[in-house]
Amino acid sequence: MARVPYMKREDLAPEDQQHFDGIAGSRGRVGNNFAALLNSPEATGRLAAFGEYVRFHSEIPEPLKELAILCAAREANNPYVWTAHERLAREKGIADSVINAVRDRSAPTGLRGDEARVVRYAKELLTTHQVSDETFGAVHQLLGNQRTVELTLLTMYYSTLAHALQALKVDLPEGTTSTL
Repeated sequence: MARVPYMKREDLAPEDQQHFDGIAGSRGRVGNNFAALLNSPEATGRLAAFGEYVRFHSEIPEPLKELAILCAAREANNPYVWTAHERLAREKGIADSVINAVRDRSAPTGLRGDEARVVRYAKELLTTHQVSDETFGAVHQLLGNQRTVELTLLTMYYSTLAHALQALKVDLPEGTTSTL
């Protein structure tokens, strides 16, 4: 059970309902994740706008975005983000063997090419809080300046979101079972 209430639009002050509307508009709904965070409407509105950009508008190839998101969810041990994005990663072309390697914490061992580069980058950033020159160079060669920055921001956004959901003990959507 979540440690804070799940906010509905009508629970918010009229001036804060724009944040609910923005989240619903960009994502099609307001899930438990943002419903819990909306206990601080202004902060959540800003966080959601940032997340909207890195998830929906950055120029990182979609499969690599989802792979970085899975890395962030796994490193935070967050079933909410993992369960939501495991399916999306598969839909974007990430093989089950790659998903399983991230879940089982064996990746990037056994991975090749672009997937190995992104997983190594995200894991180094999330576990050591820095990225080696070799790893940075491999990702930078693949993505260039803008998309390397966007990969960094995407990874950190989902790490932030996953940790916030952990702290607040946000429930998975009703009828959903964790795949982590």
